[in-house]
Amino acid sequence: MPTAVFTVDELVAFLRYSQRANIVVEGNDDEAIYRRLIQQIDILTVDFCAAGGREKLLQIYERRSEFAHVPVAFIADRDMWLFSGIPEEYAGIIWTQGYSIENDLYVSGDLETLLETHQTETHRQVLDAVCRWFAYEVEAFLNQHSPHVASSLDEMIPRGKTELDDEFCKRRGFVPPSERRYRQIREAYQLQLRGKLLFQILVRFLNAADRDFRFKTTHHGLFAMALDRPISPQLFDRLIQAVQEKLAEQKRQLAAHNSA
Repeated sequence: MPTAVFTVDELVAFLRYSQRANIVVEGNDDEAIYRRLIQQIDILTVDFCAAGGREKLLQIYERRSEFAHVPVAFIADRDMWLFSGIPEEYAGIIWTQGYSIENDLYVSGDLETLLETHQTETHRQVLDAVCRWFAYEVEAFLNQHSPHVASSLDEMIPRGKTELDDEFCKRRGFVPPSERRYRQIREAYQLQLRGKLLFQILVRFLNAADRDFRFKTTHHGLFAMALDRPISPQLFDRLIQAVQEKLAEQKRQLAAHNSA
């Protein structure tokens, strides 16, 4: 069923008339992840608001004075700001530790342990190639050019291959990035490589026909698995603690204002 798309004005109005604390996230996948996590640890009773993208979330945040009487926490993906820094005017937003919530989830679930031994070398080669492409896109962003990070794994590296596709590289005008930038991303790829790509790579390997135990999974299936088996939950613990503190702080401020 199609998901309803709301304007910024409509979302601001929803928050203005809300009777409960709210968490504003970027999209529906983000909402599903955070809602599931909070339900699991049973710490908060809140409403969720999916903004429909980071730009809309930022616009809603800029209008927070219009719903200042409602405790609201904003959570957003760092995306390319992971490399350039968060603008000061958005310091009040709770940001993921990695590039996106998918990255934090990937680390939390320790999902690469699902790979079979014979797959690890090919998986490493694919990661090498994708990290080199992504380092190029990061450098394009830092040089004030528009990065194109939404390319799929199948576009970049056809199935059965481990190197970047020549036609893809030509279309993107790819040139090798600096070795320093490549090493930076490769060494911290679980947090710095685009999270959606990490999951696409893993899905390809887990669904491979040469596995002894074939998963037949999707990235959503891996999301659920990571939430069910938080091997390293520190990143999510940090986010949830930040949400608790943000909402508690706003409630104290509202109580002080109402009693004045």
